[in-house]
Amino acid sequence: MDISVDNGQEFFADEISVSHSPVRFILDFKRTTPRIEGREQRLLLRHDLVLIDPFFAKELLRVLKENVGRYEKRFGEIKKPDNLKKAEAAVKKKSKSVSKSSSRQDYFG
Repeated sequence: MDISVDNGQEFFADEISVSHSPVRFILDFKRTTPRIEGREQRLLLRHDLVLIDPFFAKELLRVLKENVGRYEKRFGEIKKPDNLKKAEAAVKKKSKSVSKSSSRQDYFG
């Protein structure tokens, strides 16, 4: 028997969203990259979806926990990068100032 294997392409994800239905979990891996075309600047958003059944989702969680544990034992605790902490603090500060400046809610935010 001849078996052909398509290994696909490597994909770096800088964001993931997870949702589920009664029969499957949906893992949506996303990557955003800036594009400059002439004078126009755009963002390119790529999605790769992985659909798995609930049992496999639970197994994936177990395997990830094991591997993160082994990684941290070997290389040290995984911490949130300082730049990400600063960006989150700036967003939080900005959202507080916006909510203080508008005393009433309207339909447009």
